[in-house]
Amino acid sequence: MTETKPHNRDKNYRIKSDSPFLQALGVANDAAEIKPNKYAKYRQICRFVEIFIERIERTQAVKQKRVKILDIGSGKGYLTFAMYDQLAKAGLNPKIDGVDTRAEMVDLCNAAAQTSGFENLAFHNMKAEDFVEGYYDAIVALHACDTATDDALFYGIRSKSKLIVCAPCCQHEVLVDLQKSETENRKFISHGLFLQKQADLITDNARVMLLRSQGYQVDVIDFVSTEHTQKNTLITAIKKNKPSSKYLEQYEAYKKVYGFGGIKLEMLMREAGLIHSE
Repeated sequence: MTETKPHNRDKNYRIKSDSPFLQALGVANDAAEIKPNKYAKYRQICRFVEIFIERIERTQAVKQKRVKILDIGSGKGYLTFAMYDQLAKAGLNPKIDGVDTRAEMVDLCNAAAQTSGFENLAFHNMKAEDFVEGYYDAIVALHACDTATDDALFYGIRSKSKLIVCAPCCQHEVLVDLQKSETENRKFISHGLFLQKQADLITDNARVMLLRSQGYQVDVIDFVSTEHTQKNTLITAIKKNKPSSKYLEQYEAYKKVYGFGGIKLEMLMREAGLIHSE
């Protein structure tokens, strides 16, 4: 039997295994090879940055002297570093801030940024709502749990960011309403797991409607294979048009049909005067 020769498994990926930040974050070893137990994470990084760069290129941000990105809930910074790396290689002079409430992650990422020579990449130990640094061209929030996703979306909407990229996680807010709902849609679903899945879909679809009401062109895609994570939905929104009340009317009808009172993003938009109470 002919022996299969090893091949360079990263040859078709946008980020090469010898990128210094991969070693700084422990994804690659000292020989610039992806660690076997990090290969799924490596593919996830490459897939995300492929989507992100394609979306940012659709905006006017690429014509600027500097592109500013805010990553909310940045965690260990895998994707934050990947964005910086690719934007810098594209000559777009990135300025990226990551915000996370875990001090140990922030310290690790700031040290890795220094090691990687990423001068305009900084991480901050605080809540997203306490981080006020003005306008960002793109807002990113991956697996921000429950209503933290709404906080991130609102930050982008309020500042009229050109691009918002979000992977929602652990949507529990609507579930409480569905458990008490007496609508026709509710009475046919008795199993708790199915009800949770429905709550997830209803929540994310509500977010899409509210984004569209503010002039965003929205796409919903599979981020990575479900073998790596069940939370693989990615919402991307590009600012294209003026706000439209049509989507707010649809949203109000949607709430009545499915029997839920609203989501945090709606509340934040009302408080900011982006939705007017009747």
